[in-house]
Amino acid sequence: MADELLKGFAKFRRDSYEGAAPLMPRLVEEGQSPDYFIISCIDSRSNPGTIFRPKPGTFFAHKAMGAIVRPYKKGTALAAALQFALEYNKVKEIVLLGHTGCGAIRALVEKLDDDEIFSFIDVAKIGLSRAKKLCGPVCAQHELLRYAEEQIVLQSAENLKSYPSVAKALAENRLEIKSWLFDMESGNLMAFNSATGHFEPMTDFGSEEEKKESQDSKNAKTY
Repeated sequence: MADELLKGFAKFRRDSYEGAAPLMPRLVEEGQSPDYFIISCIDSRSNPGTIFRPKPGTFFAHKAMGAIVRPYKKGTALAAALQFALEYNKVKEIVLLGHTGCGAIRALVEKLDDDEIFSFIDVAKIGLSRAKKLCGPVCAQHELLRYAEEQIVLQSAENLKSYPSVAKALAENRLEIKSWLFDMESGNLMAFNSATGHFEPMTDFGSEEEKKESQDSKNAKTY
C-alpha cells in the first residue's frame, strides 16, 4: 500500500538531495525562511503541495476541513503555528485556500448527521448564512454550495484577525491575508478582489465555455 508514497519520496530525494547544488542540505544547514503560510482543506485533491509544485521551504502549512478557521482560542494548533510563523519567521503572507466541490461545505449545507464533524464545521454557519442571502430565495443547490465556498473563505479570513500574532503583524504592516479559491473543475485559481467584491481568476486556463459560465455567474452576483 505504501509503494506509491515511496516512489514519490524517491523522486523527492533525487530532486532535493542529489545533483551539484541540492536544496535540502542547504535548508537544513541555514534554516527555513518561508514567505507564505497556507491554510487549506484536508481534501486530497487540493493539496497546496501538489497544485503549486513548490520547492521545499516555500511555505508553512495548516490543514482543516473546508479550510475553516475558527475564532482565536489560546493553545490550539493553529494559534501556536501562526505564532511561530509570524513572530519567529516573519512570514509575509497568509493564504486562505478554499476549493470548489468541497465535501466539508456540502456537509455544512446538508447538516451532516455526524457530531464529530459537524461540531467543527458548524462554526462556519455565518458564512453559510451570508451565502443564503446572496443566493436569494430561489437558489439551486449547486449555486448555494458555490456561494458558501466563497463566503466561508472570507469568514475564515475575518476570523484570522482575532489571533494575536496576526493582529500584531497586521498592525505593524508586515502581513497580507489573501483569500483564494481553487476551482477544481476548470483548473483555475480565483482570488477575492475587495474592490469588486468578487472572486476573480488569477489564471486563465479554462475552456472558453468555462470562462463564459464564470463571467455570467460573476455578473449575476451582487455582493
